[in-house]
Amino acid sequence: MPWQREDAIKSALSWGQLEKLPENAEIIDMEKRGSIFTRQFIIEFESSELEIKKWMLKSKGFKNNIPKTIKNTKIYLIYPKEDLESSGGKVEITGNRVLINMSWS
Repeated sequence: MPWQREDAIKSALSWGQLEKLPENAEIIDMEKRGSIFTRQFIIEFESSELEIKKWMLKSKGFKNNIPKTIKNTKIYLIYPKEDLESSGGKVEITGNRVLINMSWS
């Protein structure tokens, strides 16, 4: 359902203290995993590299966060901050493609 999709995106962004996706973001894939005790949202989107950089600068989850780089992919580990009830996750950025993987348990 469309509203479930929007709720999943909002939850994942909130858990990672990430701003709203860039206006021109095209969601490539989205997956929800878990049970009544756990939840995991995996969102993959594409946008221009400039818009991704702007999104990162606005997002608290990237503040003082130094990525691990494997080949051409930057991997940012995101930990819960400010009493958020999430387990955290990671954001992987390769060129103009972003993979957000956030969990709660």
